[in-house]
This record gives sequence, C-alpha cells and structure tokens, in this order.
Amino acid sequence: MDKIPLMPVKQNLLEKMRLWCYNSDTHEAVIVFKDQENFRMLDPMWIVNMSATNINKLFQHDIFYEDVYAQQPLLFQRVACFCFYRGIHVGSNWSAKH
Repeated sequence: MDKIPLMPVKQNLLEKMRLWCYNSDTHEAVIVFKDQENFRMLDPMWIVNMSATNINKLFQHDIFYEDVYAQQPLLFQRVACFCFYRGIHVGSNWSAKH
C-alpha cells in the first residue's frame, strides 16, 4: 500500500474555530465554531489531511478533555503537533520529508 486512505477534509475550515475538545461519549475530537455547525473527527489521522493553516490553528489551541480520558485526546494533540513541526499537511510532498 503506497498511500494511507484518509477522509477528505474541507480546507481552511478552522478560520472561525473557538476551541476543540474531546467528547468521551462518542470518542471524537469536536471542533467548535463561533457561528456554524461543529466538526467531528473520529480518527487523529484525519489531521494529516488538513491544510497547513488548519494544522497551525489546532497547534495553537490545546484540546480540552477530562483527565480520566487523557490518552485518546492527547493522540489528536500529538498528531497536530507532529504535522506542524514536520510540515506535513494536505499539500506537502511526503517523499521529500525524510
């Protein structure tokens, strides 16, 4: 397999993001917006398929979660940090990132 199948994510989605949090009932990361419907992510790897500006926005904001459920939300946070520091996003050339 050459490529990881990822869900397409709307680019520059997070302009009006207020915060992101972990929903322990549905096990999703929920991005809350000021004036539109929330965006839900089931898998932390969906972050890899976001634009550089979206990843930058997630990197700037820590995810909110209950301490009891820290492991899963921190995976979302780590993927956002990894993508930010490595320059991995939907438009990047993965083969050049070695």
